[in-house]
Amino acid sequence: MAKAPVLDIDYIAKLARLTLTSSEKERFSRELKDVLNHVAKLKEQDLSNIAPTFQTTGSTDVVREDEVDQNRILSPVEALANAKKKERGLFQVPKVL
Repeated sequence: MAKAPVLDIDYIAKLARLTLTSSEKERFSRELKDVLNHVAKLKEQDLSNIAPTFQTTGSTDVVREDEVDQNRILSPVEALANAKKKERGLFQVPKVL
């Protein structure tokens, strides 16, 4: 297994805009080294005979076709019937900036 690189916790904390105490620096240094060691173990695995996995659920396309349900269509008059404000056959709403 490859040895984890020397970590500059002060530099990493600066990039992340974190203010760390010395005990936090020691703790995060250990934890980050553990993560990097785990990634190094993963890199050692031979994956040449394994096909890429794009999805794992087995789901297929579940999107329905767009179909107009004639029973649910409102006329413009019906659609605007309960509108507080309307102008020229359209809903009138406040500007959003």
